[in-house]
Amino acid sequence: MAVQHCVVADFLTDLTLTEMDLTVDTCQRRIIVPGAFRAAYPITNSAEGDKARKVVPGRTVIHVMRDIDIWGSYLIWYAEPVMDDQGNITLQLQGSSLESYPYRRKIRSDLTYSGVDQVDIARALLTHMATRPEGDMGLALMGGLSGTPHDRSYKASESATYGERLEQLANVLGGFEYMIRTYIDPHTGQRVREWVWATRLGSPGVTRDITQPGKIKSWSYPTDATQAATAWQTRGDTIQDDLGTQSEPLMSAVYEDAAKLAAGWPLLDRTEDYSSVRLQSTLNAHAEQLRDTRSGSVSIPRIVVHFDADFSINPNYLGDTANFTLVNDWFPLGDDGAPTFSKAWRIVGMDIKPPTSDDGETRAELIFEEA
Repeated sequence: MAVQHCVVADFLTDLTLTEMDLTVDTCQRRIIVPGAFRAAYPITNSAEGDKARKVVPGRTVIHVMRDIDIWGSYLIWYAEPVMDDQGNITLQLQGSSLESYPYRRKIRSDLTYSGVDQVDIARALLTHMATRPEGDMGLALMGGLSGTPHDRSYKASESATYGERLEQLANVLGGFEYMIRTYIDPHTGQRVREWVWATRLGSPGVTRDITQPGKIKSWSYPTDATQAATAWQTRGDTIQDDLGTQSEPLMSAVYEDAAKLAAGWPLLDRTEDYSSVRLQSTLNAHAEQLRDTRSGSVSIPRIVVHFDADFSINPNYLGDTANFTLVNDWFPLGDDGAPTFSKAWRIVGMDIKPPTSDDGETRAELIFEEA
Protein backbone atom coordinates (compact mmCIF):
# COMPACT_ATOMS: atom_id res chain seq x y z
CA MET A 1 0.00 0.00 0.00
CA ALA A 2 1.10 3.57 -0.65
CA VAL A 3 -0.09 7.11 -0.10
CA GLN A 4 -2.08 8.77 -2.89
CA HIS A 5 -3.41 12.33 -2.98
CA CYS A 6 -7.22 12.38 -3.33
CA VAL A 7 -9.98 14.96 -3.60
CA VAL A 8 -13.15 14.24 -1.60
CA ALA A 9 -16.36 15.63 -3.13
CA ASP A 10 -20.14 15.44 -2.86
CA PHE A 11 -21.42 12.80 -5.27
CA LEU A 12 -24.37 14.71 -6.76
CA THR A 13 -22.86 18.20 -6.98
CA ASP A 14 -19.14 17.25 -7.17
CA LEU A 15 -18.37 20.16 -4.84
CA THR A 16 -15.03 19.62 -3.11
CA LEU A 17 -15.38 18.81 0.60
CA THR A 18 -11.72 18.28 1.50
CA GLU A 19 -8.48 16.72 0.29
CA MET A 20 -6.82 13.68 1.84
CA ASP A 21 -3.67 11.62 1.38
CA LEU A 22 -5.06 8.09 1.45
CA THR A 23 -3.18 4.84 1.87
CA VAL A 24 -4.55 3.08 -1.21
CA ASP A 25 -4.73 -0.71 -1.38
CA THR A 26 -6.94 -1.21 -4.48
CA CYS A 27 -7.67 1.25 -7.29
CA GLN A 28 -9.17 -0.46 -10.35
CA ARG A 29 -10.46 0.71 -13.75
CA ARG A 30 -12.41 -1.49 -16.16
CA ILE A 31 -14.30 -1.25 -19.44
CA ILE A 32 -18.11 -1.46 -18.89
CA VAL A 33 -18.02 -2.93 -15.37
CA PRO A 34 -17.15 -1.06 -12.14
CA GLY A 35 -13.66 -1.14 -10.68
CA ALA A 36 -13.05 -1.60 -6.95
CA PHE A 37 -11.46 0.87 -4.53
CA ARG A 38 -10.06 0.24 -1.05
CA ALA A 39 -8.06 2.67 1.04
CA ALA A 40 -7.30 3.72 4.60
CA TYR A 41 -6.79 7.03 6.35
CA PRO A 42 -4.90 7.24 9.68
CA ILE A 43 -6.57 9.46 12.28
CA THR A 44 -3.67 10.99 14.18
CA ASN A 45 -5.52 13.94 15.77
CA SER A 46 -8.99 15.45 16.08
CA ALA A 47 -8.48 17.68 13.04
CA GLU A 48 -7.82 14.61 10.91
CA GLY A 49 -10.94 13.05 12.43
CA ASP A 50 -13.01 16.07 11.39
CA LYS A 51 -11.68 15.74 7.86
CA ALA A 52 -12.36 12.00 7.72
CA ARG A 53 -15.98 12.42 8.84
CA LYS A 54 -16.67 14.33 5.62
CA VAL A 55 -16.59 10.96 3.85
CA VAL A 56 -20.19 9.69 4.01
CA PRO A 57 -20.86 6.33 2.31
CA GLY A 58 -23.40 6.59 -0.50
CA ARG A 59 -22.94 10.38 -0.74
CA THR A 60 -19.23 10.90 -1.27
CA VAL A 61 -16.97 10.46 -4.28
CA ILE A 62 -13.20 10.29 -4.08
CA HIS A 63 -11.09 11.43 -7.05
CA VAL A 64 -7.67 9.76 -7.15
CA MET A 65 -5.14 12.23 -8.53
CA ARG A 66 -1.88 11.75 -10.42
CA ASP A 67 -0.27 15.16 -10.63
CA ILE A 68 -3.06 17.31 -12.16
CA ASP A 69 -4.93 14.40 -13.79
CA ILE A 70 -7.79 12.34 -12.36
CA TRP A 71 -6.95 8.64 -12.68
CA GLY A 72 -10.17 7.36 -11.15
CA SER A 73 -13.34 8.53 -9.41
CA TYR A 74 -14.93 6.24 -6.83
CA LEU A 75 -18.26 6.36 -5.08
CA ILE A 76 -17.67 5.32 -1.47
CA TRP A 77 -20.08 2.61 -0.30
CA TYR A 78 -18.51 1.59 3.01
CA ALA A 79 -16.54 3.32 5.78
CA GLU A 80 -15.39 1.93 9.09
CA PRO A 81 -13.29 3.68 11.75
CA VAL A 82 -11.17 1.08 13.55
CA MET A 83 -8.94 1.34 16.62
CA ASP A 84 -6.24 -1.28 17.24
CA ASP A 85 -4.89 -2.44 20.60
CA GLN A 86 -2.26 0.31 20.49
CA GLY A 87 -4.90 3.02 20.32
CA ASN A 88 -4.27 3.85 16.64
CA ILE A 89 -7.43 4.85 14.75
CA THR A 90 -7.79 4.26 11.01
CA LEU A 91 -10.71 4.94 8.70
CA GLN A 92 -11.17 2.00 6.31
CA LEU A 93 -12.87 2.88 3.01
CA GLN A 94 -14.37 0.78 0.22
CA GLY A 95 -16.02 1.92 -2.98
CA SER A 96 -16.45 1.39 -6.71
CA SER A 97 -15.89 3.49 -9.79
CA LEU A 98 -18.73 5.67 -11.08
CA GLU A 99 -19.99 2.84 -13.30
CA SER A 100 -21.35 1.31 -10.08
CA TYR A 101 -24.09 3.92 -9.58
CA PRO A 102 -26.43 2.65 -12.36
CA TYR A 103 -26.30 -0.77 -10.67
CA ARG A 104 -27.82 0.83 -7.56
CA ARG A 105 -30.79 2.30 -9.44
CA LYS A 106 -33.88 0.24 -10.33
CA ILE A 107 -35.89 0.76 -13.50
CA ARG A 108 -39.26 1.74 -12.00
CA SER A 109 -41.16 2.37 -15.27
CA ASP A 110 -41.87 0.21 -18.33
CA LEU A 111 -39.56 1.25 -21.17
CA THR A 112 -39.90 0.10 -24.79
CA TYR A 113 -37.64 0.80 -27.76
CA SER A 114 -38.39 -0.46 -31.28
CA GLY A 115 -35.77 -0.31 -34.03
CA VAL A 116 -33.63 2.09 -32.01
CA ASP A 117 -29.85 2.28 -32.32
CA GLN A 118 -28.26 0.41 -29.41
CA VAL A 119 -26.26 3.46 -28.32
CA ASP A 120 -29.40 5.62 -28.39
CA ILE A 121 -31.03 3.04 -26.10
CA ALA A 122 -28.05 3.28 -23.74
CA ARG A 123 -28.26 7.08 -23.67
CA ALA A 124 -32.05 6.87 -23.16
CA LEU A 125 -31.54 4.59 -20.14
CA LEU A 126 -28.99 6.97 -18.62
CA THR A 127 -31.23 9.96 -19.31
CA HIS A 128 -34.23 8.19 -17.74
CA MET A 129 -32.11 7.34 -14.70
CA ALA A 130 -31.31 11.06 -14.29
CA THR A 131 -34.92 12.31 -14.56
CA ARG A 132 -34.99 13.42 -10.92
CA PRO A 133 -32.22 15.71 -9.67
CA GLU A 134 -31.60 13.31 -6.77
CA GLY A 135 -30.70 10.64 -9.33
CA ASP A 136 -28.67 12.76 -11.73
CA MET A 137 -24.96 11.91 -11.51
CA GLY A 138 -24.11 14.73 -13.91
CA LEU A 139 -23.00 12.71 -16.91
CA ALA A 140 -22.16 14.27 -20.25
CA LEU A 141 -23.26 11.69 -22.83
CA MET A 142 -21.05 11.14 -25.85
CA GLY A 143 -22.96 11.41 -29.15
CA GLY A 144 -22.88 9.28 -32.26
CA LEU A 145 -24.58 6.10 -33.45
CA SER A 146 -23.39 2.54 -33.88
CA GLY A 147 -25.60 1.73 -36.87
CA THR A 148 -27.04 -1.31 -35.06
CA PRO A 149 -30.76 -1.03 -34.20
CA HIS A 150 -32.44 -3.19 -31.56
CA ASP A 151 -35.85 -3.86 -30.08
CA ARG A 152 -35.79 -3.77 -26.30
CA SER A 153 -38.50 -3.85 -23.65
CA TYR A 154 -37.72 -3.33 -19.97
CA LYS A 155 -40.48 -3.96 -17.44
CA ALA A 156 -40.62 -2.36 -14.00
CA SER A 157 -41.81 -5.71 -12.64
CA GLU A 158 -38.43 -7.23 -13.53
CA SER A 159 -36.82 -5.06 -10.81
CA ALA A 160 -33.65 -4.81 -12.90
CA THR A 161 -31.10 -2.03 -12.56
CA TYR A 162 -29.98 0.42 -15.22
CA GLY A 163 -26.47 -0.99 -14.88
CA GLU A 164 -27.60 -4.55 -15.57
CA ARG A 165 -29.55 -3.51 -18.66
CA LEU A 166 -26.68 -1.36 -19.98
CA GLU A 167 -24.22 -4.23 -19.55
CA GLN A 168 -26.57 -6.69 -21.28
CA LEU A 169 -27.23 -4.23 -24.09
CA ALA A 170 -23.52 -3.86 -24.76
CA ASN A 171 -22.64 -7.55 -24.53
CA VAL A 172 -24.34 -8.89 -27.66
CA LEU A 173 -22.96 -9.70 -31.07
CA GLY A 174 -22.16 -6.38 -32.71
CA GLY A 175 -22.43 -4.59 -29.37
CA PHE A 176 -20.29 -1.78 -27.99
CA GLU A 177 -18.04 -0.77 -25.10
CA TYR A 178 -18.40 2.11 -22.65
CA MET A 179 -16.93 3.63 -19.51
CA ILE A 180 -17.20 6.82 -17.46
CA ARG A 181 -14.23 9.17 -17.66
CA THR A 182 -13.62 11.92 -15.14
CA TYR A 183 -11.23 14.68 -16.12
CA ILE A 184 -10.51 18.35 -15.55
CA ASP A 185 -11.67 20.59 -18.39
CA PRO A 186 -8.56 22.51 -19.52
CA HIS A 187 -10.64 25.58 -20.38
CA THR A 188 -12.87 25.87 -17.30
CA GLY A 189 -10.82 24.02 -14.70
CA GLN A 190 -13.98 22.14 -13.68
CA ARG A 191 -14.24 18.37 -13.25
CA VAL A 192 -16.25 16.64 -15.97
CA ARG A 193 -17.94 13.23 -15.86
CA GLU A 194 -18.39 11.84 -19.36
CA TRP A 195 -20.00 8.60 -20.49
CA VAL A 196 -18.04 7.50 -23.56
CA TRP A 197 -18.61 4.62 -25.94
CA ALA A 198 -17.11 2.99 -29.03
CA THR A 199 -17.45 -0.26 -30.89
CA ARG A 200 -14.02 -0.89 -29.37
CA LEU A 201 -12.61 1.69 -27.00
CA GLY A 202 -9.01 2.73 -27.45
CA SER A 203 -6.78 4.92 -29.59
CA PRO A 204 -6.78 3.65 -33.21
CA GLY A 205 -3.32 3.34 -34.68
CA VAL A 206 -1.59 3.59 -31.28
CA THR A 207 0.43 0.55 -30.19
CA ARG A 208 2.60 0.59 -27.09
CA ASP A 209 5.70 -1.57 -26.67
CA ILE A 210 5.82 -3.21 -23.24
CA THR A 211 8.74 -5.56 -22.71
CA GLN A 212 10.66 -7.65 -20.23
CA PRO A 213 13.43 -6.72 -19.67
CA GLY A 214 12.13 -3.16 -19.65
CA LYS A 215 8.99 -1.67 -18.13
CA ILE A 216 7.59 -4.98 -16.86
CA LYS A 217 8.17 -5.60 -13.15
CA SER A 218 6.25 -8.90 -12.88
CA TRP A 219 3.78 -11.00 -14.88
CA SER A 220 1.43 -13.98 -14.86
CA TYR A 221 -0.26 -15.81 -17.71
CA PRO A 222 -3.08 -18.06 -16.43
CA THR A 223 -5.06 -20.38 -18.66
CA ASP A 224 -8.48 -21.16 -17.18
CA ALA A 225 -10.74 -23.92 -18.48
CA THR A 226 -12.93 -24.30 -15.38
CA GLN A 227 -15.83 -22.53 -17.16
CA ALA A 228 -14.84 -23.58 -20.67
CA ALA A 229 -17.42 -24.34 -23.35
CA THR A 230 -17.49 -25.04 -27.06
CA ALA A 231 -21.30 -25.05 -27.42
CA TRP A 232 -23.40 -22.17 -26.11
CA GLN A 233 -27.09 -21.64 -25.47
CA THR A 234 -28.91 -18.83 -23.67
CA ARG A 235 -32.13 -18.96 -21.67
CA GLY A 236 -34.58 -16.06 -21.48
CA ASP A 237 -37.92 -15.16 -19.94
CA THR A 238 -41.01 -17.34 -19.81
CA ILE A 239 -43.46 -16.21 -22.47
CA GLN A 240 -46.25 -18.69 -21.73
CA ASP A 241 -49.39 -16.69 -20.89
CA ASP A 242 -51.71 -19.68 -20.44
CA LEU A 243 -51.83 -20.32 -16.69
CA GLY A 244 -53.30 -23.77 -17.35
CA THR A 245 -50.15 -25.10 -19.00
CA GLN A 246 -46.64 -25.59 -17.71
CA SER A 247 -44.44 -22.58 -18.44
CA GLU A 248 -41.13 -22.97 -20.24
CA PRO A 249 -38.41 -20.35 -20.66
CA LEU A 250 -37.48 -19.18 -24.13
CA MET A 251 -34.25 -20.77 -25.38
CA SER A 252 -31.80 -19.68 -28.05
CA ALA A 253 -30.41 -21.90 -30.75
CA VAL A 254 -27.22 -23.78 -29.85
CA TYR A 255 -24.07 -22.15 -31.23
CA GLU A 256 -21.04 -24.41 -31.52
CA ASP A 257 -17.48 -23.29 -32.16
CA ALA A 258 -16.73 -25.39 -35.23
CA ALA A 259 -13.09 -24.28 -35.39
CA LYS A 260 -12.39 -25.33 -31.79
CA LEU A 261 -14.11 -28.70 -32.30
CA ALA A 262 -12.19 -29.33 -35.53
CA ALA A 263 -8.95 -28.52 -33.69
CA GLY A 264 -9.56 -31.28 -31.16
CA TRP A 265 -11.52 -29.62 -28.39
CA PRO A 266 -14.21 -31.82 -26.81
CA LEU A 267 -17.85 -30.80 -26.87
CA LEU A 268 -18.46 -28.75 -23.70
CA ASP A 269 -21.95 -27.32 -23.12
CA ARG A 270 -22.84 -24.14 -21.27
CA THR A 271 -26.11 -22.24 -20.83
CA GLU A 272 -26.24 -18.60 -19.70
CA ASP A 273 -29.38 -16.94 -18.30
CA TYR A 274 -30.85 -13.64 -19.56
CA SER A 275 -34.01 -13.69 -17.49
CA SER A 276 -35.67 -10.58 -18.95
CA VAL A 277 -35.21 -11.37 -22.66
CA ARG A 278 -38.41 -12.26 -24.50
CA LEU A 279 -37.12 -12.26 -28.10
CA GLN A 280 -35.36 -15.31 -29.50
CA SER A 281 -33.36 -13.14 -31.89
CA THR A 282 -31.85 -11.34 -28.88
CA LEU A 283 -31.07 -14.62 -27.14
CA ASN A 284 -29.43 -15.88 -30.34
CA ALA A 285 -27.28 -12.74 -30.49
CA HIS A 286 -26.13 -13.31 -26.89
CA ALA A 287 -25.31 -16.98 -27.57
CA GLU A 288 -23.45 -16.14 -30.78
CA GLN A 289 -21.43 -13.48 -29.02
CA LEU A 290 -20.52 -15.95 -26.24
CA ARG A 291 -19.41 -18.49 -28.84
CA ASP A 292 -17.22 -15.93 -30.57
CA THR A 293 -15.61 -14.47 -27.45
CA ARG A 294 -15.58 -17.12 -24.71
CA SER A 295 -15.18 -20.54 -26.34
CA GLY A 296 -12.35 -22.74 -25.13
CA SER A 297 -10.09 -21.84 -22.25
CA VAL A 298 -9.61 -18.23 -21.27
CA SER A 299 -6.11 -16.75 -21.12
CA ILE A 300 -5.90 -13.28 -19.63
CA PRO A 301 -2.31 -12.16 -19.06
CA ARG A 302 -1.67 -9.82 -16.16
CA ILE A 303 1.51 -7.78 -15.90
CA VAL A 304 2.78 -5.10 -13.56
CA VAL A 305 4.54 -2.19 -15.24
CA HIS A 306 6.22 0.88 -13.78
CA PHE A 307 5.75 4.41 -15.05
CA ASP A 308 8.37 7.05 -15.62
CA ALA A 309 8.64 10.28 -17.60
CA ASP A 310 8.83 8.35 -20.89
CA PHE A 311 6.05 5.83 -20.24
CA SER A 312 2.58 6.41 -18.85
CA ILE A 313 -0.83 4.89 -19.60
CA ASN A 314 -3.85 6.93 -18.52
CA PRO A 315 -6.59 4.60 -17.19
CA ASN A 316 -9.23 6.88 -18.73
CA TYR A 317 -8.16 5.49 -22.11
CA LEU A 318 -8.48 1.76 -21.70
CA GLY A 319 -8.73 -0.18 -24.95
CA ASP A 320 -5.33 0.82 -26.32
CA THR A 321 -3.21 -1.96 -27.85
CA ALA A 322 0.16 -3.05 -26.49
CA ASN A 323 2.88 -5.24 -27.97
CA PHE A 324 3.58 -7.58 -25.07
CA THR A 325 7.06 -9.16 -25.34
CA LEU A 326 8.64 -11.43 -22.73
CA VAL A 327 12.15 -12.86 -22.66
CA ASN A 328 12.88 -15.14 -19.70
CA ASP A 329 13.34 -18.80 -18.78
CA TRP A 330 9.66 -19.56 -19.47
CA PHE A 331 9.67 -17.70 -22.80
CA PRO A 332 13.29 -17.92 -24.04
CA LEU A 333 14.71 -16.56 -27.27
CA GLY A 334 14.23 -18.81 -30.28
CA ASP A 335 16.99 -20.42 -32.31
CA ASP A 336 16.90 -17.37 -34.59
CA GLY A 337 17.47 -15.04 -31.62
CA ALA A 338 13.94 -13.61 -31.76
CA PRO A 339 11.54 -13.64 -28.79
CA THR A 340 9.27 -16.69 -28.72
CA PHE A 341 6.56 -14.66 -27.00
CA SER A 342 5.51 -11.37 -28.57
CA LYS A 343 1.81 -10.62 -28.95
CA ALA A 344 -0.46 -7.63 -29.44
CA TRP A 345 -3.26 -7.31 -26.88
CA ARG A 346 -5.74 -4.64 -25.84
CA ILE A 347 -5.50 -3.20 -22.34
CA VAL A 348 -8.99 -3.70 -20.88
CA GLY A 349 -8.27 -3.17 -17.19
CA MET A 350 -5.85 -1.45 -14.88
CA ASP A 351 -5.16 -1.77 -11.17
CA ILE A 352 -3.23 1.33 -10.17
CA LYS A 353 -0.50 0.77 -7.62
CA PRO A 354 0.70 4.10 -6.18
CA PRO A 355 4.39 4.64 -5.35
CA THR A 356 5.88 2.59 -2.55
CA SER A 357 8.21 4.02 0.03
CA ASP A 358 10.98 1.71 -1.26
CA ASP A 359 11.46 2.98 -4.81
CA GLY A 360 8.96 5.80 -5.35
CA GLU A 361 7.72 4.20 -8.58
CA THR A 362 4.11 4.34 -9.70
CA ARG A 363 3.04 0.93 -10.96
CA ALA A 364 -0.06 -0.56 -12.53
CA GLU A 365 -1.22 -4.09 -13.09
CA LEU A 366 -2.50 -4.27 -16.66
CA ILE A 367 -5.22 -6.68 -17.66
CA PHE A 368 -5.31 -7.69 -21.31
CA GLU A 369 -7.92 -9.04 -23.65
CA GLU A 370 -6.21 -11.88 -25.51
CA ALA A 371 -6.43 -11.28 -29.24
